[in-house]
Amino acid sequence: MQINPTDPVPAVAVPANTHVQEPRPKKPAPDAAHQPEAARTDTTNIVVEIQKNNEVIYKFVDASSGKLIEQIPSEQMINFANAVANAFPSLNKPEGQK
Repeated sequence: MQINPTDPVPAVAVPANTHVQEPRPKKPAPDAAHQPEAARTDTTNIVVEIQKNNEVIYKFVDASSGKLIEQIPSEQMINFANAVANAFPSLNKPEGQK
């Protein structure tokens, strides 16, 4: 079988006695932006930390409890990168240096 991308696709006619049901419009989900401030309970603070080595860490913190929701890069990835840097110190040097 060979498929030629330039071949036109033949149109398919719908029989006259066939009913095509239109999709129902979806109800919009309640949006926190449209709720009054007192009703919002899911406020998140974003903390940006810049480390000594110019590494940027983003932390998403629940404003009401102060709990860390997510950190990018994760603590595990930071520890892994540090372990690799310690195991292979030559990788930390800029190009052209030995």
